[in-house]
Amino acid sequence: METAAPVRLRIPKIGVDTTVEWVGSNEQGQMGVPVNYGNVAWFEPGTSPGTPGNAVVAGHLDSETGPAVFFKLEDLNPGDEVFVVNQDGEELRFVVTEKASYPADDAPLDQIFGNSVKSRLNLITCEGIFDRSSRSYDRRLVVYTELATT
Repeated sequence: METAAPVRLRIPKIGVDTTVEWVGSNEQGQMGVPVNYGNVAWFEPGTSPGTPGNAVVAGHLDSETGPAVFFKLEDLNPGDEVFVVNQDGEELRFVVTEKASYPADDAPLDQIFGNSVKSRLNLITCEGIFDRSSRSYDRRLVVYTELATT
């Protein structure tokens, strides 16, 4: 059962209430990122939040001018709530189950993007040490959530 595409993401614990941009893959074959540092990006070729599988939403940690939308993502813990509003106006509630940090070039892509019988929403941002030459952080933080049943 496919659910409607996401348009808004709310994470009350860390003060996030933002628009969801839809992205595909970039020239390197990686998930695209949001254009606006205050927005998040949903990997549109993938699963819609609320549908069985791993829906993936990414957000920037920071920008040249300061903190971005997922600056406080690391503050989420198991049991915290994440809400997605879809195009149909339906609000879905997800609950954090775990978080993990991976080397940027060695994240478990199948676990993050692959198939699942559960309806999951995985939130991703950068963390670690910023490399000015590559203009990228050396680690990725993933917060795993599952659709709440009640």
